Amino acid sequence: MKAFALLSIAIIGLLSSVQAFPALGDPSSPQYGEFLKRAAEIKAGKGKFQNLIKRGSNFTQQTPDNGFGHRRLTALIDPDSFKYNEKEQTVDLTSDEHKFIPPGPGDIRGPCPGLNLLANHGYFNRNGVTNLAQGIDAINKVFGVEYDLALALNAYAVVFNGNILDLSWSIGGPPPASKGLGALEDILAGPPQGISAHNIYEGDASIVRQDYYAPGSNYNNYDVHLPFFKDLLALGNNDATPGKDVYSAELMLQHKANRWHESVATNPFFFQSAFGGLVVTTAAERFVAEFAANNTVDDKGYNRIYLDEPNLLAFFGVEKDSNGELHYTPGHERLLPSWKRRPLAATFGLDDIVLTLLNAANVDPSLLSLGGNTGKVNSFAGVDAGDITGGAIHTTDLLNDPQALACFLFQAGIEEVVPSYLNAIYKDTAKALDFVGQNIKRPFQSLAEAGNNPCERYNTNATSYYDKYPGSKIQKKTDNGLVGTLLGGGY
Repeated sequence: MKAFALLSIAIIGLLSSVQAFPALGDPSSPQYGEFLKRAAEIKAGKGKFQNLIKRGSNFTQQTPDNGFGHRRLTALIDPDSFKYNEKEQTVDLTSDEHKFIPPGPGDIRGPCPGLNLLANHGYFNRNGVTNLAQGIDAINKVFGVEYDLALALNAYAVVFNGNILDLSWSIGGPPPASKGLGALEDILAGPPQGISAHNIYEGDASIVRQDYYAPGSNYNNYDVHLPFFKDLLALGNNDATPGKDVYSAELMLQHKANRWHESVATNPFFFQSAFGGLVVTTAAERFVAEFAANNTVDDKGYNRIYLDEPNLLAFFGVEKDSNGELHYTPGHERLLPSWKRRPLAATFGLDDIVLTLLNAANVDPSLLSLGGNTGKVNSFAGVDAGDITGGAIHTTDLLNDPQALACFLFQAGIEEVVPSYLNAIYKDTAKALDFVGQNIKRPFQSLAEAGNNPCERYNTNATSYYDKYPGSKIQKKTDNGLVGTLLGGGY
């Protein structure tokens, strides 16, 4: 009892300090103040920024203006709208602090190439264990991830795959034992698993990784599977022309559709949830198209974004020899020294996730489906959104309305499922829910209520529907600590 009392006191102290952490509009790094101000003006389309080209603006004519209009108009800002600024867009990749250094013995790397390379370039701790502040700062500074998305993704990793007391999390498997205050949680809840833990952050049908339960994968859901990588190159006609924008967002989404159907046909336990399946795994294809892409200047001085084969190979830690053979070295993801980031104001946020998913559904409606195989290959049984919302909203609504999709992701992916996770992980869920409300729920809710248009409220029962899918089970901890088992059943 004394240990639990100490834990409660520690969490109260932690959460009181979280109020000052970089929530929306309150950056942790003062140097981003002017950047955030300018980005806000651009996102709002004010003044000289009102005529910027917006990626995804095709949705303006396809969907009603129901409160998501300003999001639909200003999301996916095209970096090509900006003058190229080499000084602003240069990221240090060659100094002693940030040059590429492959992981050493004991360093952790995981399923996300972008996170791996941030550790390899010293923007995360090189041992692969980062924290909330460093995680937000790094993905914003290097990749241009907006604070709402950076905060939500990092906080999710902390609360479900990391240590809520010291705000640390691992980019791969279980980290070394925590020290100091963080050790209390290790004792009570067991050591954190890192983001490789299946069905919490990592999900099925990823870009170039095997499914956790796929036959023959030996539960390896973190290394590049070269046959899948070769499929991606083939989709780009194996075009190795330097500087050519081969791997566009559209091509990456087509690759995602191919991977989705391949997983359904080969993995009897394939499963796709609202958060891990849609927000993380499906949107990851867009992450690669945006974040691995290099930027240069066109003949009129504007920014030109492109993802060619050389940058794609480096991003995934793959090399091609003189005979054209591919060689993958786990954990060796990197950015080429010539790589330049997107313009600082062309940020990528939660609103872009919604439009990415709508684009994905246009490529293949299966990509927006929930559900999974029922124990046999090609047995996919989808759950219509109407089933888990009592008929309040149906999947067809999600395919055509960004406001409806944003509300559904918030309610079915965050509001309902997150508390069920916390009940299994934490003895005292009240303080953990405070953390979730401030750092995960708030940015998703702000998106869902875009334009001061409240979501249509409905009570979902997603967890009861997920139970019938054997692949929905969460990978168990090897050491569950004193709190007990981590979600032995499904979602």
